[in-house]
Amino acid sequence: MDLEIILKPGSDTPIYEQIEEQIRAGVISGTLMPGTPIPSIRALAKMLRVSVITVQKAYENLKRQGYIESVVGRGTVIAQVSRQTLLETRRQELESVLEQAVRLSRDCGMDLPDLISALELMYKEESS
Repeated sequence: MDLEIILKPGSDTPIYEQIEEQIRAGVISGTLMPGTPIPSIRALAKMLRVSVITVQKAYENLKRQGYIESVVGRGTVIAQVSRQTLLETRRQELESVLEQAVRLSRDCGMDLPDLISALELMYKEESS
């Protein structure tokens, strides 16, 4: 099974969200391919040493978002996720990172033109 989840118990992020984020990241990166079976709720809870309710909440959210599905006779598997869903998820991640960058730039007194210049420089360096 390709599913490896590493929890950070002292993190501000709830355990169920950590589980969700790591499964979602595996789908987005292509590490977890459609049809790949993932552990049952009970098996993952035991493996991670967390409550069944915690894993159940993560799985319910992932099902609602379209990342996993239950298949009769196969259990829970990675769903076929549309390109649009993947792009939307990536855009949301980008917005979150940019919000953090804006907060940090304001905290250190950087104005918008300087932030834009820094972003342009990084973008150009990354593409070379």
